[in-house]
Amino acid sequence: MSQDPNHSRSHGRSPGSQSRPPRGEAQLRGPFLLCFGSAILWLLLASVLGLIASLKLQVPSFLNSECLTFGHVVAAQKNIFIYGWASNALFAVNLWLLSQLGRFELRNGWLATLGGLVWNAALAYGVVQIFAGNMNGFNLLEMPREVGPVLIAAFLLVGFWPIVAFARRPTGHSFASQWFVVGASFVFPIVYALTQLLVLWCPAFGPVQALAHSWFIQNLMLLWLGASGLAAIYYFIPKVLGRPLHGYYLATVAFWTYFLFAGATAPSSLLGSPIPVWVQSVGVVASIMMVIPIIITAINFHGTLSQRGGWAQAWNSTTLRFVAFGAVSFTLAGLLNTVFSTRGLNAAVRFTEFTQGQEQLLTYAFLTMVIFGAAYFILPRLTGALWPSAKLIHLHFWTTALAVIGSVAVALVHGYQSGHKLLNPAVTMTQVGSASLAFAGCIFAILFLIGHLAFALNAFSMIFSSSAPTASEAQSD
Repeated sequence: MSQDPNHSRSHGRSPGSQSRPPRGEAQLRGPFLLCFGSAILWLLLASVLGLIASLKLQVPSFLNSECLTFGHVVAAQKNIFIYGWASNALFAVNLWLLSQLGRFELRNGWLATLGGLVWNAALAYGVVQIFAGNMNGFNLLEMPREVGPVLIAAFLLVGFWPIVAFARRPTGHSFASQWFVVGASFVFPIVYALTQLLVLWCPAFGPVQALAHSWFIQNLMLLWLGASGLAAIYYFIPKVLGRPLHGYYLATVAFWTYFLFAGATAPSSLLGSPIPVWVQSVGVVASIMMVIPIIITAINFHGTLSQRGGWAQAWNSTTLRFVAFGAVSFTLAGLLNTVFSTRGLNAAVRFTEFTQGQEQLLTYAFLTMVIFGAAYFILPRLTGALWPSAKLIHLHFWTTALAVIGSVAVALVHGYQSGHKLLNPAVTMTQVGSASLAFAGCIFAILFLIGHLAFALNAFSMIFSSSAPTASEAQSD
């Protein structure tokens, strides 16, 4: 669906249908496969650790070891999932998107490859230290502080190439996908460096430290992971459907309001804590204002899919099946976050599984499913091969979709019920807990592991049997 850049910009189409030069494909192939292959391996490890954590809730004596305590396993699993799976995959997908949209040839790909190697080596060291007990007490900052500067340096080598691709685009035209990727690539190193400084290296005093950590979590989830996921959706929906995005002229508003309000939502997660009330109110207002980009992206994504049998086409496309699932999940996650950031509802659910359900809805149902869809589109084009097994593709989708729907639903429902029980002083903690919840967690963890194994087997079979990269006529579905 090649078209004039002026036309594509005004209607939201991406120009990625034109064939890239073979040399450009070859230069992009190495860094992409390194980052994405590493991401898949980290995902498998995170899946195994997730199953171990679920089994420990059911049988506390399972793998009774100082290195494999429940706290160590959960901390390692979270860091591996966010920094190992999600970040590695986004390095690859973001670079591919910006290379396609900007007609960029990666002439110094060895720098990106070096950055990917350093990133994964530092992460491996950090995870080993977590299991050894050398960890911090802050969520997603558990790795020793010496890991932070190495990760920042590695990010500058591997994660900044999309910005270079955007700066060197041959025309002045740009697309929504480019805006979100460039914004995300700027945000992560700045936020991560400042948080390392304020929380680990030169700790701030009192509640300022908690506020800095909360600011980091919100920026990490919404402006690094979330913005990158939105960039992929903005690209793949019009690309695969072959039609312009509905209401694409609103995408500019979505971008600016998203980046304006997302980072300011952090204080809403600290309602009731010893920080000034006006700061908490800023977080609540920002969370409510996030409804603007949520509604606009819903118009862009769901409006496009609702026209001319778009949902049926999405169901019949491997890529869009995952991407559409992620688009719906993003809308639900955004609306839930807006509604439950208000003081009354937040007080009921803040210390329950409800927050875990919200996080999983964002990081897995939205982001991870979008990454899977992107992989089904990109890998055949870079490897010059087709996916070996259609059965494994179906197994991958159904197991992960059922697992994430079930786990999110159980966490949200049980968390909401538990929150209201906890508000009653006559109710004890034993009355709030549920043995069936731990059993359900084991079932969902097994489904996740099966789906991830199916995806890994399919992906690595294609990569190892692939020939030199070809032009982009390779089939994705």
